[in-house]
Amino acid sequence: MRRQENNFFKRKKFTNLIFGRQPVYELLKSDKTVDKVLLQNGLDAAILDEIKKMAAGKTIPVKYVPPEKLNTLTGGVHQGVIAFTSEIRFDTIEDVLPLVIEQGKTPLLLMLDGITDVRNFGAIARTAYAAGADAIIIAMQDAAPANAEAIKASAGALHKISICREKHFDETLAFLKLNGLFLAGLDGNASQNIAQTDLTIPLVLILGSEETGISSHVKRHIDALFKLPMQQVFDSYNVSVAAGMALYEVMRQRIQ
Repeated sequence: MRRQENNFFKRKKFTNLIFGRQPVYELLKSDKTVDKVLLQNGLDAAILDEIKKMAAGKTIPVKYVPPEKLNTLTGGVHQGVIAFTSEIRFDTIEDVLPLVIEQGKTPLLLMLDGITDVRNFGAIARTAYAAGADAIIIAMQDAAPANAEAIKASAGALHKISICREKHFDETLAFLKLNGLFLAGLDGNASQNIAQTDLTIPLVLILGSEETGISSHVKRHIDALFKLPMQQVFDSYNVSVAAGMALYEVMRQRIQ
């Protein structure tokens, strides 16, 4: 009896969790937005192959995990597959950017490279929306989930700003450069202060994780790196604070 109560508690804990091969398959066939799919390591079945193909076609992250992980989430009846529905709708930058340009706006986009903390993600979204950013670009893998905690940290902004989940940042950055956007990365080791450049142009602000910064495969596409001013010698700003400072500088220049 104790075991059943414990399983019930775990299932109720995640209201956005769908498990079982056929339920997940039907979910992926529907128009519902899916945050990610978890598959058990080592399983081989035709329907699982189909689930992987469908997820890839919708740029939904697929992660392989041990059975213990799935057991913990579901109580043990999962058939090797779990999906999490998303709290928000995802866009693509190819759809969002033309709409921004059609509105006569000067595009302002954020790209988050390797930022996995949901509270930072939510806080960045809150500031980005308030500062007039048009979209936030995240990776399909190694990105903070847009879950209830992130939405709470964003004060609901994640429901208001476009979140573009992209499979390949290399292709995304090439697309943005082709459309005339300037790619500016924040880097504490940069020689140029962010206030020393023109931020009124079509712009992508790129932020990396606090631990490793912007990844090398993203950095090679960047037009320029900038740093934020510091009065004291210190490690770095929190990434959500850094995003706020950079967005304020953009907003200050554009208002002037």
